[in-house]
Amino acid sequence: MNTSRDQTRQDLFAAAIEQFLEFGFHNTSHADIAGAAGIGRTTFYEYFSSMESLLVELVEARLPMLSEQLLVSLPFDEPADIRMAELVVRMVEFVGLDDVGLLLHTEVPRLSDHSQNRIRLAHHDLADAFVDLYLAGCESGVFRRLPPRFVGRLINDVIMAAGREVKESPDPKQVVHDYAEAAATFLLAGLQP
Repeated sequence: MNTSRDQTRQDLFAAAIEQFLEFGFHNTSHADIAGAAGIGRTTFYEYFSSMESLLVELVEARLPMLSEQLLVSLPFDEPADIRMAELVVRMVEFVGLDDVGLLLHTEVPRLSDHSQNRIRLAHHDLADAFVDLYLAGCESGVFRRLPPRFVGRLINDVIMAAGREVKESPDPKQVVHDYAEAAATFLLAGLQP
Protein backbone atom coordinates (compact mmCIF):
# COMPACT_ATOMS: atom_id res chain seq x y z
CA MET A 1 0.00 0.00 0.00
CA ASN A 2 1.14 3.52 -0.64
CA THR A 3 1.26 6.10 2.13
CA SER A 4 -1.69 8.08 0.76
CA ARG A 5 -3.84 4.96 0.83
CA ASP A 6 -2.60 4.11 4.33
CA GLN A 7 -3.41 7.64 5.50
CA THR A 8 -6.92 7.49 4.04
CA ARG A 9 -7.49 4.16 5.80
CA GLN A 10 -6.34 5.69 9.10
CA ASP A 11 -8.58 8.71 8.47
CA LEU A 12 -11.52 6.35 7.94
CA PHE A 13 -10.71 4.54 11.18
CA ALA A 14 -10.53 7.85 13.09
CA ALA A 15 -13.77 9.10 11.54
CA ALA A 16 -15.47 5.79 12.29
CA ILE A 17 -14.51 5.91 15.97
CA GLU A 18 -15.77 9.46 16.22
CA GLN A 19 -19.07 8.68 14.46
CA PHE A 20 -19.66 5.39 16.30
CA LEU A 21 -19.08 7.00 19.68
CA GLU A 22 -21.38 9.91 18.93
CA PHE A 23 -24.19 8.15 17.06
CA GLY A 24 -23.66 4.41 17.59
CA PHE A 25 -22.64 1.84 15.02
CA HIS A 26 -26.16 1.15 13.78
CA ASN A 27 -27.00 4.84 13.45
CA THR A 28 -23.92 5.64 11.37
CA SER A 29 -23.76 5.19 7.61
CA HIS A 30 -20.77 4.67 5.39
CA ALA A 31 -21.56 8.10 3.90
CA ASP A 32 -21.27 9.68 7.37
CA ILE A 33 -17.84 8.15 7.86
CA ALA A 34 -16.66 8.96 4.35
CA GLY A 35 -17.77 12.58 4.75
CA ALA A 36 -16.06 12.91 8.12
CA ALA A 37 -12.88 11.44 6.59
CA GLY A 38 -13.05 13.83 3.64
CA ILE A 39 -13.60 11.25 0.90
CA GLY A 40 -16.49 10.42 -1.39
CA ARG A 41 -18.96 7.85 -0.12
CA THR A 42 -18.31 5.42 -2.97
CA THR A 43 -14.58 5.63 -2.23
CA PHE A 44 -15.38 4.04 1.14
CA TYR A 45 -15.91 0.72 -0.65
CA GLU A 46 -12.39 0.81 -2.05
CA TYR A 47 -11.25 0.31 1.55
CA PHE A 48 -14.00 -1.73 3.22
CA SER A 49 -16.71 -4.03 1.92
CA SER A 50 -19.22 -2.94 4.58
CA MET A 51 -19.62 -1.00 7.79
CA GLU A 52 -19.20 -4.23 9.72
CA SER A 53 -15.93 -5.01 7.94
CA LEU A 54 -14.68 -1.52 8.81
CA LEU A 55 -15.42 -2.08 12.50
CA VAL A 56 -13.80 -5.53 12.49
CA GLU A 57 -10.71 -4.29 10.64
CA LEU A 58 -10.46 -1.33 13.02
CA VAL A 59 -10.44 -3.68 15.99
CA GLU A 60 -8.02 -6.07 14.26
CA ALA A 61 -5.67 -3.17 13.53
CA ARG A 62 -5.71 -1.62 17.00
CA LEU A 63 -6.46 -4.35 19.52
CA PRO A 64 -3.23 -6.38 19.29
CA MET A 65 -1.17 -3.26 20.02
CA LEU A 66 -3.47 -2.30 22.89
CA SER A 67 -3.31 -5.87 24.23
CA GLU A 68 0.47 -5.75 24.20
CA GLN A 69 0.41 -2.49 26.16
CA LEU A 70 -1.88 -4.06 28.76
CA LEU A 71 0.31 -7.15 29.15
CA VAL A 72 3.86 -5.82 28.71
CA SER A 73 4.50 -4.65 32.26
CA LEU A 74 2.38 -7.19 34.11
CA PRO A 75 4.42 -8.21 37.18
CA PHE A 76 5.27 -11.82 36.25
CA ASP A 77 7.26 -12.36 39.46
CA GLU A 78 4.11 -11.91 41.58
CA PRO A 79 1.63 -14.67 42.53
CA ALA A 80 -1.20 -15.42 40.08
CA ASP A 81 -3.88 -13.69 42.15
CA ILE A 82 -1.90 -10.43 42.26
CA ARG A 83 -1.30 -10.58 38.50
CA MET A 84 -4.96 -11.42 37.87
CA ALA A 85 -6.07 -8.42 39.95
CA GLU A 86 -3.70 -6.13 38.05
CA LEU A 87 -4.88 -7.39 34.67
CA VAL A 88 -8.54 -6.97 35.67
CA VAL A 89 -7.83 -3.38 36.75
CA ARG A 90 -6.09 -2.65 33.45
CA MET A 91 -8.94 -4.19 31.47
CA VAL A 92 -11.60 -2.17 33.29
CA GLU A 93 -9.58 0.97 32.59
CA PHE A 94 -9.31 -0.03 28.92
CA VAL A 95 -13.00 -0.85 28.52
CA GLY A 96 -14.08 2.20 30.51
CA LEU A 97 -11.77 4.85 29.09
CA ASP A 98 -10.48 3.77 25.68
CA ASP A 99 -12.54 4.39 22.53
CA VAL A 100 -11.80 0.94 21.11
CA GLY A 101 -12.69 -0.58 24.48
CA LEU A 102 -16.07 1.12 24.35
CA LEU A 103 -16.70 -0.06 20.80
CA LEU A 104 -15.84 -3.61 21.83
CA HIS A 105 -18.26 -3.39 24.71
CA THR A 106 -21.18 -1.79 22.93
CA GLU A 107 -21.04 -2.85 19.30
CA VAL A 108 -19.40 -6.28 19.01
CA PRO A 109 -22.29 -8.21 20.58
CA ARG A 110 -24.52 -6.98 17.74
CA LEU A 111 -22.24 -8.12 14.92
CA SER A 112 -22.48 -11.32 12.90
CA ASP A 113 -20.98 -14.49 14.34
CA HIS A 114 -18.22 -14.36 11.72
CA SER A 115 -17.23 -10.83 12.74
CA GLN A 116 -17.39 -11.67 16.43
CA ASN A 117 -15.06 -14.62 15.82
CA ARG A 118 -12.58 -12.40 13.98
CA ILE A 119 -12.60 -9.95 16.87
CA ARG A 120 -12.23 -12.79 19.37
CA LEU A 121 -9.12 -13.89 17.49
CA ALA A 122 -7.77 -10.32 17.56
CA HIS A 123 -7.71 -10.32 21.35
CA HIS A 124 -6.62 -13.88 21.94
CA ASP A 125 -3.49 -12.66 23.76
CA LEU A 126 -5.63 -11.15 26.51
CA ALA A 127 -7.88 -14.19 26.73
CA ASP A 128 -4.82 -16.46 26.87
CA ALA A 129 -3.30 -14.32 29.63
CA PHE A 130 -6.43 -14.65 31.77
CA VAL A 131 -6.56 -18.43 31.20
CA ASP A 132 -2.87 -18.79 32.04
CA LEU A 133 -3.27 -16.74 35.22
CA TYR A 134 -6.32 -18.71 36.29
CA LEU A 135 -4.63 -22.08 35.70
CA ALA A 136 -1.46 -20.91 37.47
CA GLY A 137 -3.62 -19.81 40.39
CA CYS A 138 -5.30 -23.21 40.51
CA GLU A 139 -1.92 -24.94 40.48
CA SER A 140 -0.57 -22.75 43.29
CA GLY A 141 -3.75 -23.09 45.35
CA VAL A 142 -4.88 -19.44 45.30
CA PHE A 143 -7.86 -20.20 43.00
CA ARG A 144 -10.37 -23.01 43.22
CA ARG A 145 -10.97 -25.22 40.22
CA LEU A 146 -14.05 -24.32 38.23
CA PRO A 147 -14.90 -24.99 34.59
CA PRO A 148 -12.47 -22.71 32.68
CA ARG A 149 -15.11 -21.57 30.19
CA PHE A 150 -17.34 -20.47 33.07
CA VAL A 151 -14.44 -18.60 34.68
CA GLY A 152 -13.66 -16.88 31.37
CA ARG A 153 -17.24 -15.71 30.99
CA LEU A 154 -17.36 -14.59 34.60
CA ILE A 155 -14.18 -12.54 34.23
CA ASN A 156 -15.41 -11.01 30.97
CA ASP A 157 -18.84 -10.14 32.37
CA VAL A 158 -17.43 -8.50 35.51
CA ILE A 159 -14.91 -6.47 33.50
CA MET A 160 -17.57 -5.35 31.03
CA ALA A 161 -20.03 -4.43 33.80
CA ALA A 162 -17.39 -2.33 35.56
CA GLY A 163 -16.33 -0.76 32.26
CA ARG A 164 -19.92 0.15 31.45
CA GLU A 165 -20.35 1.80 34.86
CA VAL A 166 -17.20 3.83 34.23
CA LYS A 167 -18.38 4.89 30.75
CA GLU A 168 -21.84 5.86 31.98
CA SER A 169 -20.49 7.89 34.89
CA PRO A 170 -20.53 11.70 34.59
CA ASP A 171 -16.75 11.72 35.19
CA PRO A 172 -15.24 8.40 34.02
CA LYS A 173 -11.65 9.33 34.90
CA GLN A 174 -12.72 10.15 38.44
CA VAL A 175 -14.39 6.77 39.11
CA VAL A 176 -12.39 4.32 37.00
CA HIS A 177 -9.99 3.32 39.76
CA ASP A 178 -12.81 2.58 42.22
CA TYR A 179 -14.70 0.40 39.75
CA ALA A 180 -11.54 -1.34 38.58
CA GLU A 181 -10.50 -2.19 42.13
CA ALA A 182 -14.02 -3.33 43.02
CA ALA A 183 -14.12 -5.63 39.98
CA ALA A 184 -10.74 -7.15 40.85
CA THR A 185 -11.70 -7.64 44.51
CA PHE A 186 -15.03 -9.22 43.55
CA LEU A 187 -13.45 -11.63 41.07
CA LEU A 188 -10.63 -12.68 43.36
CA ALA A 189 -13.06 -13.32 46.22
CA GLY A 190 -15.14 -15.53 43.93
CA LEU A 191 -12.14 -17.52 42.73
CA GLN A 192 -10.62 -18.16 46.17
CA PRO A 193 -10.69 -21.77 47.36
